[in-house]
Amino acid sequence: MAASSTGAARSRATGASGAPSKDVRGAILAEATRLFREHGVDGFSMRQIADAIGYSATTIYLHFKDKNHLMYAVCESGFAEFGASLAAAAASESDARERLRAIGRAYVDFALTHPLHYDVMFIRPKEWAIGPLTDARVGVGPEDPQRADPESFAELVQAVEAAVSARVFEGTIHQGADAREIAMRFWAAIHGVVALAISMNDQMRGFDHDAVRARGEVAIDAALGASR
Repeated sequence: MAASSTGAARSRATGASGAPSKDVRGAILAEATRLFREHGVDGFSMRQIADAIGYSATTIYLHFKDKNHLMYAVCESGFAEFGASLAAAAASESDARERLRAIGRAYVDFALTHPLHYDVMFIRPKEWAIGPLTDARVGVGPEDPQRADPESFAELVQAVEAAVSARVFEGTIHQGADAREIAMRFWAAIHGVVALAISMNDQMRGFDHDAVRARGEVAIDAALGASR
């Protein structure tokens, strides 16, 4: 009976063709995402996932070779959502200045609603989590011009280029800087607001979402309009 039960479970896990079942993979990812959001990357085990979805731990390893591989897949969805939210924000405004404001607000919103994703993406990046952010080709260093920028950053650079063309930065400290450098400054300003909030939220008061969004608006204004 035990052998029959094990065989049936393996059949459900792999599907009729013997290939790993997409339904099971989806269930694993959904439960891993839930546990990640509740407990952080180090707060749960593969066994807990297996118990929650009613499969053996061995079943998970048919789909993911280890926890790092699983967490990479979990965070891929976070990267995709992050990029999509910035792209949607950029598409929502035709005015170059307001487009940058919208991107900045979307950035803050993502960080506040996905703090654990943001932590592993931008504050304390894990080796397994940074693949979507970088060009992983061997021999291409961070300063190599062949290294591709992350798609979300490329989206920001495009918005800044449009703002430069619209003379948004004339008379500001950004005048004369290239679009990529201005985008870096803009990113740094917004990142500082949300990284501080995520890092200090449980240690001191003043980091409720409304307060952080208000600071985000100040950072956006400063990044856009600081005069010489």
